[in-house]
Amino acid sequence: MIDIKLLQIILDNLIASSMKDVGDNKDLLDSYSPNQFKSKLNLINHIKSLNILDKESEIVIFGCWYGSILVPAFYDDVKLITAIDIDRKVILKSKKIYKDYPKVDFIEGDVFDKRVWHRFKEDKDWDLFKRCNLVINTSCENMKSMKDWGPSPEYKTPWWKRFKNTYFAFQSHNIYDIHDSKNCVEDMDEFKSQLPDNAKVLIEDTIEDDRGIRFTLIGRICNE
Repeated sequence: MIDIKLLQIILDNLIASSMKDVGDNKDLLDSYSPNQFKSKLNLINHIKSLNILDKESEIVIFGCWYGSILVPAFYDDVKLITAIDIDRKVILKSKKIYKDYPKVDFIEGDVFDKRVWHRFKEDKDWDLFKRCNLVINTSCENMKSMKDWGPSPEYKTPWWKRFKNTYFAFQSHNIYDIHDSKNCVEDMDEFKSQLPDNAKVLIEDTIEDDRGIRFTLIGRICNE
């Protein structure tokens, strides 16, 4: 069902932005493009088919952008969504759009920078590795490989080894001419090679659009 309230907020922001900066307006509009819908819905449908989320679940989104499709899709299904992006303008606008949605927290920062996770130390009840049930990253092509997130020997216990009962949902693509796509993959095998060693793939899929192929990998982080 369409969230009419959220739709109105987005439209208000688009209208306000169009009066000031067409560039910012275009960026937000692009997050709702047909290709974005096609790839995100592919991921969403696969996640929901696994029945891994409930009202006590928590999701963390790496490289969230505006959370345009993912946040509305899961908002009513879970306890909390933590959305992280390195772009300050994106985070500020997202906070404005979702200001009346208390179950989503937008954070500015680089997910590979441990300082991002230090902000949670003030909240002793929040522990990423104990409470996160699903890590989503639909921007794998824009950052280092996921196997390099909190790796050894830099960390005595690599970050992926610290999760208890957590799933992952990742996407990348082979569209090399998209801005900031610095870690594209040529095929599914190359994408799998970027997974952490303790990742067990449950679902793999490809989506073709008018520019190339997007790859979807969904699975479980196994630390038992």
